[in-house]
Amino acid sequence: MLVHICCSVDSHYFLNELTKIYPNEKFIGFFYNPNIHPKNEYDLRLADVKRSCDMLDIQLIEGEYDTNNWFNGVKGLEKEPEKGDRCIQCFDIRLIKTASMAKELGEKKFTTTLLSSPMKEQKILYAQGDSIAEKEFLEFVKIDVRSNGGTQKQNELAKTDNLYRQNYCGCHFALEQQRNNQKRFSLEMMSHIGSQILPGSIEERREIFTRRNELEKQNQEYILTQRKYLVWRLLSAKIERGGSHMPSYILAKSQNKKDARTGTIFWIKPNIFKDTSKFYNLEQKALKYENAPTQKYLVGYSKKDDSVFVHLDMFNLILGTSYKNIKELLYNPPKYSDEIFFRNFLCGDDSINPIIVIDEIYTESVKVNIKCIFQEEAIFRVIQNL
Repeated sequence: MLVHICCSVDSHYFLNELTKIYPNEKFIGFFYNPNIHPKNEYDLRLADVKRSCDMLDIQLIEGEYDTNNWFNGVKGLEKEPEKGDRCIQCFDIRLIKTASMAKELGEKKFTTTLLSSPMKEQKILYAQGDSIAEKEFLEFVKIDVRSNGGTQKQNELAKTDNLYRQNYCGCHFALEQQRNNQKRFSLEMMSHIGSQILPGSIEERREIFTRRNELEKQNQEYILTQRKYLVWRLLSAKIERGGSHMPSYILAKSQNKKDARTGTIFWIKPNIFKDTSKFYNLEQKALKYENAPTQKYLVGYSKKDDSVFVHLDMFNLILGTSYKNIKELLYNPPKYSDEIFFRNFLCGDDSINPIIVIDEIYTESVKVNIKCIFQEEAIFRVIQNL
């Protein structure tokens, strides 16, 4: 039997139940989901489905990620609500491809793990599956794994087997509607210009679940949990001096500013190394800092505004980097954790004032525009048991 698989949370429990009903049947999984966006999220869900199928000893086939076919198929239905006509068309696209694959493999029966999702209309799926099967002279297998506490059991199994539990159905349109209703931004559709991995991003999730896989291969015990974080995203930034745009890099967790005038910027060489006890391996940097010419490592302050300006040389010294200019910093940024370290070192653990890295010293007033968001997110964490 060919089983269309939408995600590991739905498929893991569904396949467990299906094997009980059909103990003598050989199952083949078929991951065909061009509706999932963005591609990083698709890859993450596919990787978790592969892990699930390995655990269940089920062969898996990956279908084509033909997003153009999917977008064309749902054209005109972009504003439909979830469970509406766009979802019905999305089911058709995937079930038709599944039926075609079943015939290609010589299978007589097919089904879909969409039947186990509480976000899908089961009766509609039954009707669609039967209609497609009839046209292809196949049998669409209909089972109900939701009733009698099935949905709760599915969630419990997902947690027990440490599956990736995604927080939206899959497509861009449903995600946008869901986040708008929540009055939240779709962080899943945002990426750093320099590919920095940010907390709450899909890229970070991939790192977390890759770590889970590594620990399992090493037979190391761990706990997969979720923690609440206040995550930050920079949407846009512009520093203007005399009407000209100045190259700059905005450090993580810098707050919003709208047409803020700094007034005169005072540059000094602050005694920031007076207490290095809470930071590791700063003794050599402190020595270099103290012995360097005054004009080399400077921090700029304004009495009119709380923005802090840091020369690139100072940034390089503290983080041990060797950026030559701001453009290089923008497109090849340090790790997010290093930026937070720099902020804590310069302004304190809970600071959110703008920290602006520049590669030119100027004292005249500049206009600061920073547009960013702070948003609470549940973030997966893998904790190894020592």
